[in-house]
Formats: sequence, structure tokens, C-alpha cells
Amino acid sequence: MARDNSLANMNVKEVLARWPQTAQVFQQFNMACIGCVVAPYCTVAAAARDYDLPLEFFLAALEKALEE
Repeated sequence: MARDNSLANMNVKEVLARWPQTAQVFQQFNMACIGCVVAPYCTVAAAARDYDLPLEFFLAALEKALEE
């Protein structure tokens, strides 16, 4: 999906600010991204990699949250 690619390349802070409902996804995967000082500089893809999450799996969860 085109949005998957754009989400993967967005920084975490921007995703959380633009779509607050995605916070539940970060929490679901026990990610400390919410409020993290690195969030403005860390892409979604980098965060998934840092937490050893398959990118496509994590993006699918974010996409699902965007649909709710």
C-alpha cells in the first residue's frame, strides 16, 4: 500500500500527533515511543526494527487503528 510506505517513513511523533488512535498500537507492542525524546527523529520503520517487529505486521496494526 502507498500509505504503508508513507507511514513507515514518517517519524513516530508525527504519526502520534496526526493519528492519536495509533498510540494504542505502540502500547500494544510494549513500545516506549510515546513521549520518547527520540520520537521526532525515529521513523516508524526504525522503531519497528528497534523492537524486533516485522515491519509489515506493525504497519498492518497501525493501518487497522487508522480505520477505527
